[in-house]
Amino acid sequence: MRRRHALIVCHDFPPVGGIGVQRPLKFAKYLGDFGWQVTVLTADHVYSATLDPSLVEEIPASVRVIRVADPISMLLARMSGRWQEPSGAQGGKRGMGPEAAATSGPKGAPPADALRQPTWKRVAWRLWKGAQRHALIPDESVVWAIRAGWVARRLMRREAIDCLYTTSGPHSTQLAGLIATIATGAPWIADFRDPWTDNLHFHHSGWRAAIERQLERMVFRRASAIVTVTDGFWKLFAAKYPSRALDIHVIRNGVDEADFPPAPEPEAEPVGRRPFTFFYAGILYPGRSADALFHAVHRLLENGRVAPSQIRLQFAGVLDYPGHDHHARLIRELGLEDVVEPLGYLPRREALSRMLAADANLLIGDQAAQAKDYVPGKLYEYLFAGRPILAMLREGEAADFVRREQAGVVVPPDDPAAIAEAMLRLMTQPAPARRALPAAYSRRAQAQALAQLMEDLMAARTVPEAWTMSWDG
Repeated sequence: MRRRHALIVCHDFPPVGGIGVQRPLKFAKYLGDFGWQVTVLTADHVYSATLDPSLVEEIPASVRVIRVADPISMLLARMSGRWQEPSGAQGGKRGMGPEAAATSGPKGAPPADALRQPTWKRVAWRLWKGAQRHALIPDESVVWAIRAGWVARRLMRREAIDCLYTTSGPHSTQLAGLIATIATGAPWIADFRDPWTDNLHFHHSGWRAAIERQLERMVFRRASAIVTVTDGFWKLFAAKYPSRALDIHVIRNGVDEADFPPAPEPEAEPVGRRPFTFFYAGILYPGRSADALFHAVHRLLENGRVAPSQIRLQFAGVLDYPGHDHHARLIRELGLEDVVEPLGYLPRREALSRMLAADANLLIGDQAAQAKDYVPGKLYEYLFAGRPILAMLREGEAADFVRREQAGVVVPPDDPAAIAEAMLRLMTQPAPARRALPAAYSRRAQAQALAQLMEDLMAARTVPEAWTMSWDG
């Protein structure tokens, strides 16, 4: 019998790194174990703060990767000084017409500091950011999404695709699903790793917000099934679209045990004779900042409760985006240069090794009220690493998760005094025994859940209500 064939459409895929890439990558890796052939349709990336070419090695040889050029991404790369001429990419596929180009983005050095760019480039960048709010809806990947949608539509007709799966952000990826399923009968699963118009980063209003809400309604009306990653998101979507509540499913993020190297041998030198190491992996930005953490450490040092030689904070990822220096400046102002170690973006395996070796791992959550429904993807990896977690989170699903798994200490993300006390407690108390991660949080089990959902949709062959391009909502 012919194997079922799934088409995964995602904007970010290796050689792009970051935690968001892991979900489509692991589905592509493990769906084959459950009887599904996989093709991935993704962007030809040339602009990313989190490139990790080592992840390309994880793509199974049986998975075909088709890369559609993203002209906006290329433009951004040129404007930011990060452009490199494209070259053939592993896993690429030529012959799909002008929309598809088997090219890859830059590899190697991090981006040049935008402040060092020529004046005309800095001016052009500011003009671009202003125009972006009015021209690119819902986001800067929309041109890619339209092109990818038509490529996907041809693929679905030509190669008898059995099921389409799109995953966002960026949310324009869901528009590719809308285009691809016009006049086709294949089931479509729209996966929302984050909410769209109810996202804590969504600040649009007026006509722009109205357009995006309409686009969101079109996706929820057309998709055969909706998938999301937390119970809070399920409740949000079910309340907003009650007629689709039974078609909304939770398939959480998780961890792939195969990613982790062997756990390191225990440190020969005990804590007290060496620094106690806190490790953070991920991206920081104004809504998710380390300000309170740095002030907490400064407080411990100023009060003499901790000596600089007793503590280290390691940051792997993006401490400050190119052109910004907020955290770097705060580190200097507080005199923490000997305590904080910015490591830059690390290959994934090295980051996981540091998770395993750290005395404690840092989980810094967003400070907005909506953050209560979010569960950071890195939390599952921290749980598997088995080191105590200092979780700086708003009360909500992720905080409850840390407590339920007895994985660490939860404190408010904006309270330096509470953070300081929690750090001191972790530094002075022995770490608890490592707990086994529940099997339901493994990436393979989640791929099995997605495969079962696709099988159920194939069996039902339910065609959603007739869909048109009308804007009447």
